[in-house]
Amino acid sequence: MDLRSQMDECLILRSREFQEADRLLTVLGRRLGRLSCLARGVRRPNSRLKAATLDFSYSKLQFAPAGRKAANAACASSGLQLITQGEALDGLPGLREDLSKLGCAYYLGELLILALPENKPQENIFILAVTTLTLLANLTTEQEQFLVLKFFELRLLGELGWRPNLTVCSRCGRPVRLPRISGLPDVFVAAPALGGLACPLCCLDLDWSIGRGKSERPGLSRGCLRLLDSLLNWELRPLLKLRISTELRQEVNACIWAFLDYHLGPGAGKARRNLQLYYDI
Repeated sequence: MDLRSQMDECLILRSREFQEADRLLTVLGRRLGRLSCLARGVRRPNSRLKAATLDFSYSKLQFAPAGRKAANAACASSGLQLITQGEALDGLPGLREDLSKLGCAYYLGELLILALPENKPQENIFILAVTTLTLLANLTTEQEQFLVLKFFELRLLGELGWRPNLTVCSRCGRPVRLPRISGLPDVFVAAPALGGLACPLCCLDLDWSIGRGKSERPGLSRGCLRLLDSLLNWELRPLLKLRISTELRQEVNACIWAFLDYHLGPGAGKARRNLQLYYDI
């Protein structure tokens, strides 16, 4: 894709030092999708691009193909884009003032890099990411941060075409709200290969689809499933008032992580382990 003289609103997802004074960036653009970029001279004290290229800044950036003279041959051949101009629209400083918020931001960035191919427009996901990071920067309690993370994870799955069906059994169609099945535990389990849940009866012979042994399958109470359904369908701000027990948090995590691991692979687990360095999930 030729991005000469194109400007876009972007979210900086990741950066690393390159050569003497440059940085390699991964950004998510509203119109251009995920891009790999080079910010030349940005580590110099007088660089005009410094504020616009900080991690998790919401910026307006202009791009041009880097070319072989702008970087080494490996970067040029990889389709790297050169940032020629930049303006920070919102630096989101609240994310850098709190280690737990910073850890959450890095986690979101890693999930987006795992999930999104390069150069493919994903405007809804861009809006979701900017909204989530803006909320995280301004929230005050750890429980609010948890709910925002879960909201992001579920909505990301939905935008990628993997929205889990959390109201009925994905095999037999049994609604979650029906009375319990006599003689069986009154729990549904996550069945990512089926796109949703397995009821107590169906999960007896669905070990292959759940992807784990019987002793390891996470049971999901009806309260947990109601909360997950609310995160998928409600606006976020009313949800921030909810109070969630430790047990319910564990159930919610078990379900969402099962879907993320199934669809995104081992990278999702690695991103969570990195998050735990900053934030008790």
